[in-house]
Amino acid sequence: MRFLAFSDIHNDWQALRTLTKIEADAYICAGDLTVSGKDIDTAIEILQPVKDRLYIVPGNNELPEQLQKHFPNTVHGRVVEFEGLKIGGIGGSPKTPWDTPFEWDENCAYRLLAELGKVDVFISHAPPKGTKLARTSGGVDAGSEAVRWYIESYQPEFAVVGHVHERAGITINIGKTAVFNPGPKGRMVEINL
Repeated sequence: MRFLAFSDIHNDWQALRTLTKIEADAYICAGDLTVSGKDIDTAIEILQPVKDRLYIVPGNNELPEQLQKHFPNTVHGRVVEFEGLKIGGIGGSPKTPWDTPFEWDENCAYRLLAELGKVDVFISHAPPKGTKLARTSGGVDAGSEAVRWYIESYQPEFAVVGHVHERAGITINIGKTAVFNPGPKGRMVEINL
């Protein structure tokens, strides 16, 4: 199966249109379609042709309820199945200096992820703390302890993250899990379980 993963579109509607025209079995969005939730209706309209094959979490710039009513496979805090694969995730991010719409504390994230249980494909807007994927160009670790704990503990087949723009295109391994940030250009992933 071929998944086209992307993240951090931030109102670049041409990039989003281009991604939806690439043929894939399913699409994964690791959040931040918008900037502070503005123009979410445009994103929703562009994604309509792939909505039934789109597995998505909100970023820290949109709220779960903005996506849940339009996309049946919004996987923030829940698990859905696609062709026998379990797909689940967490949206939002740890606290930022910008006070964006969807930020949480680590204790909430630990609880939500513990309830999620094991999945094959894990989607998180926030990258795992203490990794190359979490390090900003200014040297700040913008990752999540809870996301790292989840990946280390449950070892999904692969994990898609976003949030730290300058880490787009980078892949790391945590145990047997390939963790990558596809960025707004997207990345095709093949999975056969």
